[in-house]
Amino acid sequence: MLTLPDSHRAFHFERDGATLIVSLQGDCLNTEESALEREIDNLHKVLDEPAMKNVVVDIGSLPFFGSIIIGAIMALCTKALAGGGKAVLCDASEGMRDVIRIMKLDSVIPYFQTREEALQSLTK
Repeated sequence: MLTLPDSHRAFHFERDGATLIVSLQGDCLNTEESALEREIDNLHKVLDEPAMKNVVVDIGSLPFFGSIIIGAIMALCTKALAGGGKAVLCDASEGMRDVIRIMKLDSVIPYFQTREEALQSLTK
């Protein structure tokens, strides 16, 4: 299995109980399409695990990312919601908060300023 250096990965993930936390590392401009597809497929496999229910997407204050990344985020969030879980976004730069508002993503997926606030919202 090919492992990409962090500088070429679009996503980093970790588990926190029943929550998959996905951190954006950057846009996919430096990532081969097949490697990006493997990353996205891997995230879906983790979310398919019986113990996984919720998704937190930590945008990490990135100034910008494109439609491929937005599509991947939305697919993960939709999957969590369809499975009875929750999905939230957090820690976006001012520019990305504008994109989230313009695309009305925050009408479907709640947005929080910090990861801590996002994780706390899952327990309510």
